[in-house]
Amino acid sequence: MSSVAKACPKCGFSRDQRTEADPEEIKLFLKRQFRDRMYQLRMFSYVAMSITMAGALPMLWDYIRGIETKAPIDLKDHWGMYAVGAGFVIYMALRAAMFYFKSEHRKKLKAIK
Repeated sequence: MSSVAKACPKCGFSRDQRTEADPEEIKLFLKRQFRDRMYQLRMFSYVAMSITMAGALPMLWDYIRGIETKAPIDLKDHWGMYAVGAGFVIYMALRAAMFYFKSEHRKKLKAIK
């Protein structure tokens, strides 16, 4: 809590019993908190996309090599399938979390008004 603030925007605690947190300060605090959380989730979603690509590119390479050599192509047992699957599941979970946090943020802002 800032020494300049009259009350904590998160919990409403005040050193002076007569002072309450300003609703505008609470909204600003919630917006900053939401921005930081969404930034973290976006960064993790980039990691999930990287995991997916780390599995997809070797699969593509093996597929092209199989076409060039006219060898039978079976990608069902390729290790890249696991990376693609894991990256996709993680990415979808992160997108669901982003949707959930966005709706919770809107509810909190409406409760302040």
